[in-house]
Amino acid sequence: MYSIKKCAKRDGRVERFDRNRIQNAISKAFFESNEGNSDIAKKVTESVIERIIRSHIETVPHVEQIQDLVEYTLMDLNFTQTAKCYILYREKRNLARTRD
Repeated sequence: MYSIKKCAKRDGRVERFDRNRIQNAISKAFFESNEGNSDIAKKVTESVIERIIRSHIETVPHVEQIQDLVEYTLMDLNFTQTAKCYILYREKRNLARTRD
């Protein structure tokens, strides 16, 4: 079975892929929304990983693409409040990066 080994960062560097970063972000969004817990976050992360694998079999996924897939997965699984929390946090981080 194919697994994700690398991902591209915003600055262009390619680093080792870490699924825990996805799971932590989803867990934090669940905490904010009160829609889920760490066990559900793990299952959602598995769904996100499957989507990444399907869409990036021959390419290295970019962090922005991974974040988009997290959003789509949360919405597809009807975790709309969690998706909203995730999207708002992502926008807040993007604004902070543009100011730096």
